[in-house]
Amino acid sequence: MKTKLLVVGAVISLIAIGIIILRAFNYMDTSFATMVSIKYYYDDIKIDVVVTDEDDMRIIKENLTGVSFADNPSCGFDLDVSISFSDGEKEIVICPACDSCWTARIGDSGRYIAINDRKVLEAVLAKYGMTFPCV
Repeated sequence: MKTKLLVVGAVISLIAIGIIILRAFNYMDTSFATMVSIKYYYDDIKIDVVVTDEDDMRIIKENLTGVSFADNPSCGFDLDVSISFSDGEKEIVICPACDSCWTARIGDSGRYIAINDRKVLEAVLAKYGMTFPCV
């Protein structure tokens, strides 16, 4: 009986460690960015702007942070409708879905994250001229 409990405990521990490692490996963290820029090329609109308001940067980073996953959603994504996060050395480009679904693609990697609060994110992006849907 004691051996069974040890085995079960070891298996549960290994599973927990595996989950922690996978979450850490697949976690999209935008907090490193000291610069956030928006690219919005849609119809006749061409916007390339750096977000300078600290609150807007915080809201954008908070809403585009989370565990990434592999998927093939039917949402529309475009690098011409994207947000770039940079610290001068590292850069990550995230493309929020153009059709307003709650998913964002990480560059053209085939990996995605869930947008934490799409309405709040869209409200901030609208200040810079980025509107949705844009399909």
